Amino acid sequence: MQASTLTQLMNSTTLRRVYDNEFMPPADQDALTLPELLDSITSEIWSELDVELEDKFTIRKPMISSLRRNLQREHMERLIDLMPSDNGSSAAYNEITNLCTMELRQLNSKLEKAVIPKNRLDPYSLAHLYGAAQLIGKALDADFVYNQVPAAGGLNFMRLIGQEGEESEK
Repeated sequence: MQASTLTQLMNSTTLRRVYDNEFMPPADQDALTLPELLDSITSEIWSELDVELEDKFTIRKPMISSLRRNLQREHMERLIDLMPSDNGSSAAYNEITNLCTMELRQLNSKLEKAVIPKNRLDPYSLAHLYGAAQLIGKALDADFVYNQVPAAGGLNFMRLIGQEGEESEK
């Protein structure tokens, strides 16, 4: 149910429509903007990161419940999926990519701060936060090749797996 709801809110078509609709109402009327939507979703899903730790958490009383950890993982994966700039051809997709990257950078910063009081966190929450920070870090550091033709497309791919090219026919 969580994944389905996130898919409805965070699929690229919905986000593109939110972006396009920002300019529909007159300037004196308020409209939901793409940054507001993404920030609201992130803030609500990762609200545990904004709370001061007063208690020591245990396996029986975790900082982040298993349901929340699953929701957070789904959210993080959707942000990462929206990062590549090849998600679409409209200008809205560039904005979606940039905003999702920014959300991930801000989230990663919060995650790094959240794992500092290790002795107060339960093993489940600590492992979840470490894993999330590591995955986001890798996604943000991923190699980016501009205007690169996909390696798996076309006849060149077929030659790589065993078909002979022009050179071998001579």
